[in-house]
Amino acid sequence: MQRFSDYFNLGLTQSSLDFVNIDVREDSPVYIDPHAIRTQQGEWIASCQVSITTYFDSLLGAVRSKDASRIRELIVPLSEPNETHLGESEGKSRGRSLGSEKKAQELISALQRSRAIKSGLLADLEESILFVDGIGVDILSDITTCLIRTQLIAYTKNQCEFHGVKTELQFTDPTWDSATRAWLPGAEHDLPRGPDGALLLVPRSIVRVKPELDKDKFFRNYIRPFYVDSELSKGVASEFVKLIAAGKKNERLDVKLTELDKHLGTTKAAIARHAEEYPQGMDNYRADNKDPKVGLDNAQLSKQVGDEVPDLNELLDTVRSIQPGRAGATPYHRAVAALLTALFAASLGNEHLETPQHGGLKRIDITYDNVAGDGFFRWLSLNYSSAVIAVECKNYEEDPGNPEVDQIAMRLGPNQGKVGLLVARHISNRERMDARCRSVSADQHGFVIALDDDDLQQIVDDVQEALDNGANPREFPLLRSRFGHLIGQR
Repeated sequence: MQRFSDYFNLGLTQSSLDFVNIDVREDSPVYIDPHAIRTQQGEWIASCQVSITTYFDSLLGAVRSKDASRIRELIVPLSEPNETHLGESEGKSRGRSLGSEKKAQELISALQRSRAIKSGLLADLEESILFVDGIGVDILSDITTCLIRTQLIAYTKNQCEFHGVKTELQFTDPTWDSATRAWLPGAEHDLPRGPDGALLLVPRSIVRVKPELDKDKFFRNYIRPFYVDSELSKGVASEFVKLIAAGKKNERLDVKLTELDKHLGTTKAAIARHAEEYPQGMDNYRADNKDPKVGLDNAQLSKQVGDEVPDLNELLDTVRSIQPGRAGATPYHRAVAALLTALFAASLGNEHLETPQHGGLKRIDITYDNVAGDGFFRWLSLNYSSAVIAVECKNYEEDPGNPEVDQIAMRLGPNQGKVGLLVARHISNRERMDARCRSVSADQHGFVIALDDDDLQQIVDDVQEALDNGANPREFPLLRSRFGHLIGQR
């Protein structure tokens, strides 16, 4: 095994990297989950959503209109995405689910047979795993990879530029163009090269070990209960109902679930039929899956890629070891990014570094999409404009002043998010800094939370204490307290 960070000498482990720290030769057993993409927010993820939606809408239309030529145009360019090194191929990484004429025809036939597509039941790409034969976690991930290849190329270039990873011109497979709803031919892009070809980096926020949507869970928890209630209403007259503890106080009716399942059928075609019979089941399932789920945390993802989980205090020590001043600005920026990525794992993701604004006239040191499924940042997303969290890093010897606070405030707004973090080395006059930050929110320019080295230490301690005690490490009490002060809470 040789992970990306080792191959390119980054000196970082999975927890400090926003992307999956893949094995450059073999596969890492995680998959891109379109449900994670659909339920997140932020500029980069929104672009991914458009690609997936326009493609699948086009595919559904072609299948329902029985346009065989259009179906082939849409399906055949789907390739085996070996560049991401995700999945479970044995030995050298190689896609297994798409890319040949035979496999393309198998997928076309499955789509054409799908009752859920013909009836209009199927609405999203992610739901195809429930109803379309042959579409499992591997194919679903591969299709999604192909559809967001353009976005992954841009993400990879940004990460490589920041981390100093050497790139070279390499030919990529076709990309989906949302505007024309057509595949564009492959082209050359500056990408990192591994031992066996081009590499594409994938944000950790959109990968899962298993997809959120699951055929068996859908049937057991959202469809079968309707049939169970129907059989129980028949009492012992039903062949699937038995009487338990007859004549005793705890006498009750119970359903023979195994026999009922066998009678009903649990194939994807049968489940589509059941969902048509009880549409409320599908409505309930969609309602329960409309919000983002908690992604893989540091320990979970590190285990999947065979990497170690670092000591958060060691990451903070790296930040503290950098001498304040202009000369240390770049190392400080990199060290803060590594620490925040590890601290805010499963809350903030899709990291973009040196983000340009206003036609390149302004830049933000770091931006993260708010991908939280719980904790402080989830609360923030439900109550304030915070789809994107901006971070400015100031490696100053002195306290940041009004210009620095105003700088990040001017980078906040309703479109890009109104919450930002100003990370500095030392804030000696906390009262004055808090007053500056409150004035920003009072003037409705957004919410700026100022943090120094000691604050970062407190966040590290809070996260570690939560992990040690089995509590939620994503509550971030210091951030919640500071934000409370900005909105007038005490």
